[in-house]
Amino acid sequence: MGGLISAPLTAAGTCLGGCFGSCMATGCCKLAGSGTVSTARAARFVLIWLQVFIAALALFLSATAVEWLPGTCEKMDSVGMGGVGICNCRSSAEPSDLCWQDQMIYRSEASGCIVFAALMFMTFSGCAQGAARSHAVAKFMAVVLLIFISLFLPNKCATAFGSVATAASAIFLVAQAVLLIDFGYAWNELWYSNAIEARRREVGQRSYRLWLGAMLLASASMTIGGLIMSVYFYVVFPDTGSRAVNVTAMVLSVVFLMVSITDWCEHGALLTSSVVIAYTTWLISEALAVVPTGTPLQLPAWVGS
Repeated sequence: MGGLISAPLTAAGTCLGGCFGSCMATGCCKLAGSGTVSTARAARFVLIWLQVFIAALALFLSATAVEWLPGTCEKMDSVGMGGVGICNCRSSAEPSDLCWQDQMIYRSEASGCIVFAALMFMTFSGCAQGAARSHAVAKFMAVVLLIFISLFLPNKCATAFGSVATAASAIFLVAQAVLLIDFGYAWNELWYSNAIEARRREVGQRSYRLWLGAMLLASASMTIGGLIMSVYFYVVFPDTGSRAVNVTAMVLSVVFLMVSITDWCEHGALLTSSVVIAYTTWLISEALAVVPTGTPLQLPAWVGS
């Protein structure tokens, strides 16, 4: 299993060795083979941080694309490769700046999907233990390597991925909701248990009140943040359909939150309901990202993916 993950990186390390010396090649190979975790919880956190890394890298590359891609493509013109891959944005129908930004988002997310698909394939092939717990660093390095390779692929491939990902993301909404609700209950249970434990250990109520205050602060932040974003969406997207989706989703979320903190709802919790409001805000942004309103402030389509 480890060989499947680190083989491309080993090849890259060998190439670097020919150019810059065996020291760099050995360092890359050693780095790619490191990062083994011993528990299932640690393995899950590695995958979570991998997703965060992919999203952050995609946003960073998109935000800085106009600073380094034009000059790079000009240098590639001198060797007759100025029309290869992402450099075709210079001749696209849309403004090149927007093209470069969207293409970097698509290519970064596609690289992440390839890594996760490879891990899933290895899991189904009987290598679940190794795929989840070994070569953690190699997973991150593989994303960077795939992004670099994708720069030489046609733009239509990345655009097709973006279109498919935007539509296919709806399939995972149910799973996302279940995971988020489970996370909300686990978060609420952990902090409330800490509050009860603090009250049991201490004579005073200071730590107990601090834990309860932290729960209320987190709940208020997510709830107020969701309402602020809902108002923002209401102003930016003035068409009837967008406002109907926005207002209906947010009103129902607030109503369910109010019900969840009453005695009538046995398993309700304020913190869990606030997590759902934050998730609802994200779903609203996904829906509005693909609404053909024509507004100049319309969200980019990749938000929905």
